[in-house]
Amino acid sequence: MEKETQDTGRRLQDLMKPQLLLGVIAVLAVAVIVLTVMVARQPSAQLAPQHDDIIATVNDEPIMRDELFEAMYAQGGQEALDQLITRKLIIQLGESEGITVSEDELDEEVQSIIDESFQGQQEQFEMVLEQYGISIDAFRDDARLNLLVRKIAMEKIDTSEEEARQYFEEHRYLFDQEEQVEARHILVESEDTAEELIALLDEGEEFAALAAEYSIDTSNKDDGGYLGYFGRGAMVDEFEEAAFSLDAGEIGGPVETSFGFHIIEVLGRSEAETAAYEDVSAEVKEAMVEDRVPPVINQLVQTLYEEAEIEYFLE
Repeated sequence: MEKETQDTGRRLQDLMKPQLLLGVIAVLAVAVIVLTVMVARQPSAQLAPQHDDIIATVNDEPIMRDELFEAMYAQGGQEALDQLITRKLIIQLGESEGITVSEDELDEEVQSIIDESFQGQQEQFEMVLEQYGISIDAFRDDARLNLLVRKIAMEKIDTSEEEARQYFEEHRYLFDQEEQVEARHILVESEDTAEELIALLDEGEEFAALAAEYSIDTSNKDDGGYLGYFGRGAMVDEFEEAAFSLDAGEIGGPVETSFGFHIIEVLGRSEAETAAYEDVSAEVKEAMVEDRVPPVINQLVQTLYEEAEIEYFLE
């Protein structure tokens, strides 16, 4: 089952349009799984010519509307049709069960995507949509479907306190706090340069200023070499060993790794801590729902297809 889910995830990346890039990914994170699973399971509809209109000529030779339609269909028409069918089934189920998405809920969902993925920049959000040829209305339709399918799934998931506690016990490692250090570094190419910079630090030079001037790690030099908090296993062994051996406020180095020579300053430490359910109950329930929604939706859509009467008129 786990491998099937992973394979499905890989197929999603291949099938969906670029509209899922950046913040748009959040819109169909659940619904896309449904659509893709069903694409693989439906019989292919055969295309039959419907029109004889000429839409272009090339050196007096016509290109017929049927040719265009057949070419478009061959390049993804079956997948698009199956997705439309799945959307229709989900909407019909919502109507039959009295589950709706209000305009206020939809506005809140769209705004949360803008806030989380575009730092609240409406213009940047609209620019990305325009870049991929997506209208605001089409985006809102996808967001509405995502909310609807999630609401339907939530009706079928046990979110009781008992279930949440059991999930917590089975996934405690997700909530326990590991030992972490907060650090920054300066990366240079030679040990001699590192020693010179350490001497400057000993004389009172600012770490951030030296990082900005000398560090070859371009990903953080402009932030004073700041690396944030990290746990064991996040950095290469030599760097990790040195960082975790320092106390808050200490500077160590030079530390040689495959990247060069590092000067490390530990800014803070966070010791390992076992989580108590009462302290993380909200996070537990959120994680439990995120885990259980996709398989519930997959099973739901399979059932909808099995029970629905679907006729293809393309053959």
